[in-house]
Amino acid sequence: MSKAYFIDVQGTLIDDINKEPINGAIEFIDTLNEKSIPYVVITNNTKFKSEDFKKFLNDKGFNIKNYIDPFYILNNVADEKRVAAFGTEEFLKTMTELGFEIDFENPKGLIVSIKKEYTNEDYASMIETALKVDSIIGMHDTSIYSKDSRRYPGVGAIMNMIKFATNKDYKVVGKPSLGFFQSAKNIIDIDYKDIMIISDDMIGDLIGAQKLEMSSCLVLSGKIKSKEEILSTLDDNEKPNFICKDMSEVLNLLNKGEI
Repeated sequence: MSKAYFIDVQGTLIDDINKEPINGAIEFIDTLNEKSIPYVVITNNTKFKSEDFKKFLNDKGFNIKNYIDPFYILNNVADEKRVAAFGTEEFLKTMTELGFEIDFENPKGLIVSIKKEYTNEDYASMIETALKVDSIIGMHDTSIYSKDSRRYPGVGAIMNMIKFATNKDYKVVGKPSLGFFQSAKNIIDIDYKDIMIISDDMIGDLIGAQKLEMSSCLVLSGKIKSKEEILSTLDDNEKPNFICKDMSEVLNLLNKGEI
């Protein structure tokens, strides 16, 4: 049995469409609290300030003790405050509130978050900016982004496109960056080998965590809809330790002492 857990949010604790708790999710967090099992809720939220998004989750019925998102460590990664930032209006507003200056004319850096409505013109602007600046940052490195039952390129996919187009590397703030996982680990002070990560993102979350010797549980309640969709694309050393339909199955394994 694992000594501690990292738990994703979107597609794992709440659904991608209505943002409502997924079957078994609230009960899983409650059980960890009741048994005093260490955990951190780890999310790539880049829309709302950290305290606002945590409050949103608590208002949904989650009694979350430990929480982290990319905004917690953004200042540790971003060298420049005057940036061309791409993302939703909520993201841009939060960036401004955090002290960043949004400047598309003479930026010192590029920061990219998620947005469903990106166009080729947006991608062209990202590439042009990346060619001019030295600081290039992805708010996270997700493979795909699920919205309204459709799957779109995640920030990781977009950043790899920019890297391929410009031959310039980028930094990652959120999952699955080492800095993000290390910050989450510091909250509970547990070795990686004793932590299980639970997420719906195999490529963007679990593989990176497994490289740090965490065990992994893939839930099929978000980005990935079936085992067949993902398992055939993975090497044996990349496959998750467990695959569950949703958090109710994860909770069942926890209660049996199997994870």
